[in-house]
Amino acid sequence: MNQFEIFFDGLYLSLVIFLGIRMLLINHRDSLTLGAMTLLLGLGDSFHLVPRIIANVMDNGFAINSTSLFVGTRVSSITMSVFYLLFYFYIKKARDLKNKGLDLTMLGLFALRVVTVFISFKGDGSMDLISNLPFVIMGLVDIVLLFKNRSREEFRRLYIYVFFSFLFYIPVVLFKNTYPRVGMLMMPKTVMYVLIVLKLYKNLQDDFVKRDLMEYAFAYLLSGILVGASYRELGKVFEVTKYMSLAHTHLIVLGFALPGIFYLLVKNSDLSDEKIKKLFNIYNLGTYLAFTSMIIHGLVDPHLPMRLTEIGLISISGVGHILLTISIVLLGVNALRSKEIKAA
Repeated sequence: MNQFEIFFDGLYLSLVIFLGIRMLLINHRDSLTLGAMTLLLGLGDSFHLVPRIIANVMDNGFAINSTSLFVGTRVSSITMSVFYLLFYFYIKKARDLKNKGLDLTMLGLFALRVVTVFISFKGDGSMDLISNLPFVIMGLVDIVLLFKNRSREEFRRLYIYVFFSFLFYIPVVLFKNTYPRVGMLMMPKTVMYVLIVLKLYKNLQDDFVKRDLMEYAFAYLLSGILVGASYRELGKVFEVTKYMSLAHTHLIVLGFALPGIFYLLVKNSDLSDEKIKKLFNIYNLGTYLAFTSMIIHGLVDPHLPMRLTEIGLISISGVGHILLTISIVLLGVNALRSKEIKAA
C-alpha cells in the first residue's frame, strides 16, 4: 500500500498544481478565485505529501521525517481552510447572495480555524480535534449552499463531492491515533478533491480554439519554473537527485516550446479546433505522466526504492513518452498536411 501511495500522491499534486496555474490564465471572471483555490490546495498539500512520498521509501521514514510531516499537516490544514472560504465566496458571487451575517460567520470560523491550528503546533492532541470543528462547519455551509443550488450547471454534483470529502476526512481526525489504518480514507477524500477541481476547471473552459495552445504553453512554462525552484529548495531539506531537474527542462521544452511551434503551424490552417483538441489532449496526458514520473524519481531515488516502485516509475514514464511520441507525430503530420487559409 505504501508503494501505491507514492504514485497516488505524486500524480495528485502534479495534476492539481498544474490545473491551478492553467485556471489562473483563463480569461474568465472567476478564474482568479478558482485558480487561487486550486493552486493553494495543491501547494499546501505538497508540504504534507512530499514528506510522505519520501517517508514511504525510507526505513523508519515516518519517524525520521516526523517534524516535516507535522508541520506539513498544519500548512495543509490552513490552505484547505482557505480553499473552502474561497469556495463560499465563489458560490456567493455566482448566486449574487447577500448575507452579511453568513459572511461574518464564515470569516470568524476561518479565523478560529487558523488560531487553533497554530495553537496545535504545541502538539496538543485535543487542540488538534478542536481546530477541525470550525473547518467542518465551514464545509457544511458550503455543502448546504451547493445543495440548494444543485440544479445550476456550474454547481452540479459539487455538493456530493464536498460531502464525501468530509465524510472520509472526519473518521481520520477522530480515530487516526487509535486505528492508524483509518488513515487510508485520505485517499478517497483526495479523489473527491480532484473531482471538485475538475468540475471547477470545466466551469471556466470555453470551446477549445487554436489560441489555447499558447495558453497551455505558458502554463507549462510557469510549471517548469515552479518545479525548478522546488528542486532547488527541496534540496536544502531533503536529499533529492538531479532526475527531478529533468522535469524542469522537459516542461519548458515539451510543455512550452513545442506547443508554441504547433500553434505557429496551425494558427492559419484549416485544421479543425476539435481535431487539434483531441490530439493535444493525448499530448497533455503524455506530458503529465512523463514529468510526474521524473519528479517522483527525484524524490525517491536517493533512498533505494523497492523494485515495485521502480517498475511503476518505468511504466508511467514509458506510457507518458509513448503518448508524447504518438501525439507529436500526429499533430505534426496533420499540421503539415493542412491547408493554409489565405486572406481574401
